[in-house]
Amino acid sequence: MKKLFAGFVLLVAVNLARADVNYYIAKEQAKRSAGQDVGASGGTGGAPTAPAMDPALVATLRKISSLANDIIALNQSTAPKPDPDVKVALLNDLMSAAQGTKPAAALVQKLGGQLAAALNGSKLPAAAQKKLASGLLAVFNGAHLKAAQLETTLDGIKKILTDADVTAEDVNNVLASLKSIATATQ
Repeated sequence: MKKLFAGFVLLVAVNLARADVNYYIAKEQAKRSAGQDVGASGGTGGAPTAPAMDPALVATLRKISSLANDIIALNQSTAPKPDPDVKVALLNDLMSAAQGTKPAAALVQKLGGQLAAALNGSKLPAAAQKKLASGLLAVFNGAHLKAAQLETTLDGIKKILTDADVTAEDVNNVLASLKSIATATQ
């Protein structure tokens, strides 16, 4: 019994020693981190500055926002035909969407016309507008997507357009054009 008690006391002592070592290591690491933060903030001891955003990410977010704004403008239209200014803005944003290989201008113009006609006056929810813009940008940069990812993206676009009561013919035309653009940007 004494051996068992002695073993238990020894085990507790070892665990306490380990805890002290871990506490010391954590405390020293916290001091080093705090010292780096002070140096990073100009020695003022204030909050550390936020890291700069990746320029490629900023550009991508800007492109998605521009495409979403074009989609919003088309959705809000009450005219029977798309506003020519909105259509031109959409075409410009689609042309600048590809970051690598650019699709032929004729393909982009065809898609732009189809999208403008399909989305003019449709009522896409705000979340769907942004998703559609993201999907379009992804297709224009299809070289970065695997075949399964491209199909998933196209299925998502199809669902968005179908849910917005876009005619089946318009949905099929847009998807055919998007497939052509994805192939051209590979």
